[in-house]
Amino acid sequence: MNSVFEVSYSWNREAIPTGGADPVYMMVEWRNGAPAKRLRKIAPKIVSRDLELLLKPEFGIQLKGIYGCRSKETDIGWVLRLGDVYKGESKQILLEFAMGPRVSGKSAVCSAYWSTRKLKQSQRVLLRREQLYIQYTSHLGMLRQPEDPKVEKTIKLNETVPLIKQALRAYERGRTQEGSDLLRRHADALLIEAARKQDLDYYAEAEIVEKLRHHYGITFNSMVHNRGKTMLGE
Repeated sequence: MNSVFEVSYSWNREAIPTGGADPVYMMVEWRNGAPAKRLRKIAPKIVSRDLELLLKPEFGIQLKGIYGCRSKETDIGWVLRLGDVYKGESKQILLEFAMGPRVSGKSAVCSAYWSTRKLKQSQRVLLRREQLYIQYTSHLGMLRQPEDPKVEKTIKLNETVPLIKQALRAYERGRTQEGSDLLRRHADALLIEAARKQDLDYYAEAEIVEKLRHHYGITFNSMVHNRGKTMLGE
């Protein structure tokens, strides 16, 4: 598997200032084999089970957020559970870092260890190990470069789930207008991105948020109404 297991790492910024930065995002993508065709006549083949990524941040580097998979912090670092690997299927996760100050130049961020479990066996096998780096600089030209559009899109789309959870808590506590406003503003921001970048993925995400706002509005307003009728003895 190691010979065809492909991984790419993409920072949202080309470089960060020598004084450090928070947050800084990295998108990690992986695939085994050639890209899968959209239409399949048979189920994809599992080529590896229970893929894991162990991340060991360097001193002064904090891993603040992991989006897109289950994870836990251990004595040796962060263990990311990435599930089974299917032939030709691409997957991705998003990592959020806080970077401490450094001198100008290429600086190590963390070590990455990819491992998998052999099919029909419990033994875990190391697939690859690599050191991940980022560029520190005081050069304003590099610092003013636009963000990587693919990573920027992943960041914005990953904002939806925690925002929905925040809105749901507001609804559950009776603050229905607050919950509705949170979802509406997020949907509006996604629609602006869809128009600005001519990207239908933003539009589809906005549509999901609006449908949830409508559903929560009906559900929780009905609960408040029924509770009021009960209190009045109707």
